[in-house]
Amino acid sequence: MRFAKAILLLCCIWTSQSTVSAQILPPDFQCVTNDTLIWAPATNPCGPFTSLTIFASQDPAGPYSELTTITDESVTSFFHAGANNQTWYYYLVSEHACANPTSPPSDTLDNLIPLAGPIEYVTVIDGEVQISWEASPSPETSGYAISRNTTSGTTIIDTVDDGTSYTDTGAAPDEEPQTYFVTAVDLCGNESLVITPHTTIFLETTPPSSCDPTINLSFNAYDGWDEGVDRYEIYLNRDGGDYALLEAIPGNSTSFAFDDGNDGETICFYVEAVAAGTGFRSRSNISCQTVSIVQPIRDIYALGADVLTDGTTTIDWQWDPAAALTAAQLQAQAGTSGTQTTDLVLTFPLSAGNSFTDAMANAQGNAYTYRLRATDECGNTVLSNPSTTLFLSGQAPGDGFNYLNWEAYSHDFGQVLSYELVKVSGMGEQIVFTGSEVDLNYKDVVDLDSEEASGLCYYLRAEVRFTLPDGQEIEQELHSNTLCLEQQAKVYVPNVFAPEGVNSVFRPLVGFGTAQVYLMQIYDRWGGLVFESRNLSDGWNGRKHGDPMPQGIYLYYIELTQSDGTVLKLSGDVMLLR
Repeated sequence: MRFAKAILLLCCIWTSQSTVSAQILPPDFQCVTNDTLIWAPATNPCGPFTSLTIFASQDPAGPYSELTTITDESVTSFFHAGANNQTWYYYLVSEHACANPTSPPSDTLDNLIPLAGPIEYVTVIDGEVQISWEASPSPETSGYAISRNTTSGTTIIDTVDDGTSYTDTGAAPDEEPQTYFVTAVDLCGNESLVITPHTTIFLETTPPSSCDPTINLSFNAYDGWDEGVDRYEIYLNRDGGDYALLEAIPGNSTSFAFDDGNDGETICFYVEAVAAGTGFRSRSNISCQTVSIVQPIRDIYALGADVLTDGTTTIDWQWDPAAALTAAQLQAQAGTSGTQTTDLVLTFPLSAGNSFTDAMANAQGNAYTYRLRATDECGNTVLSNPSTTLFLSGQAPGDGFNYLNWEAYSHDFGQVLSYELVKVSGMGEQIVFTGSEVDLNYKDVVDLDSEEASGLCYYLRAEVRFTLPDGQEIEQELHSNTLCLEQQAKVYVPNVFAPEGVNSVFRPLVGFGTAQVYLMQIYDRWGGLVFESRNLSDGWNGRKHGDPMPQGIYLYYIELTQSDGTVLKLSGDVMLLR
């Protein structure tokens, strides 16, 4: 649409030339230097030059008065003798022998030097420096001079006739900071005052040592922005990948420590300053370092601790097989007792998955808690999470039930999928209970008429899933200690017996249970010891040293110790009949 309008307008101009004459061009007012005005005459083919008039004022808003009129077209300059070191403003009007003889005014120029536009930023791109600045507000400005600080001083490196940016291909921003100045110039050679220079960011990095992966970044503050630096953004890439923002640090910081490098990586950095207020950005040079370090030990994950049938334990764990370890220890704690430390033998190359049997453990009486501790070549030490064995406890109060209970399994990375309570008797093993992680007790019925009732053993079996921080999942079957419970023995003692009758021997009858220790003593009414037996099957036949004892009342004392340590003590009297 704009193009069509332009064609229509052009056609109208052509068709109306016979009645309307085009406006003539003004002179090209170029500059003022040392109170001398310089211009180039305008070319107007409609008619010859007749005169050029100079108008002047000391106020840019006017009024302007005629300073002089020049009738010689070859004259292209004029010295204002009355300027008297004061500020003046000028414009030119030319006359030609045309239908419209008077040109419009030229640009209005002053006798001051041109004003420079401030530098917006200097930034390093691909080893070169790009400079950007605002355009000069002075109409006489014909270009810009770009200067850089060098070892021999501030040197003009180039000029720009058109545009407000420049790329310095001869700079060395990878070696040191580069400082730049931009001045505005006119065709008379007048140059603006030097305004605030800007300096690039020069980034340096120190390589990590074999035992310290830290790469230290240091750089000079960006200099030139009136409102200063809002922040510095740290960018990095690994092994030639894409650059990504690592972290933003305050605008008053000029250093940063990076400690997340891996052995063999080449890591490159650059810093980007962000201006407060304007948001302009300036990038530093790129600095790279190759990480060559001893692979540190970072994490050890203790998995399940398992109880074997003999009360010893095994503990499984995982660590980084690439770690340069010099020592490892297993820390074991039984219940609330002190910690015992065992040095582990390291076999290289290391394995990610490991297991150790603690032959010194006795996990039948206490839960055992384990931790792994490892030290690498640089002295870094890492302690694993704790791992505790399952522990089963219970009671047999003599009411025909065995009461079993256990604490909830606790592990930083483990979750119980299921519990199984296994009963062990002379008839073998039997799963008597299956539950989830919230089930922590069970009451088992005991058949008191069964020979098995005197001593039953139990252990807990748990299926546990371990989910490690790297997402790896491992399942283990863990076992508790073995707990044996014995119902209190039922002891029946007769109150009369007849050596020559049916009940010829006096001894207690045990309903169930096994006596580990047994003692029976018989006393006469004066307290004399008549008989003693330490075998449950050996009773008193009513004699002392082979001689029959007379009919009468005798006293007995019976002490029976069960296999679980329970001690039963019975005393009373019995009638001997003849």
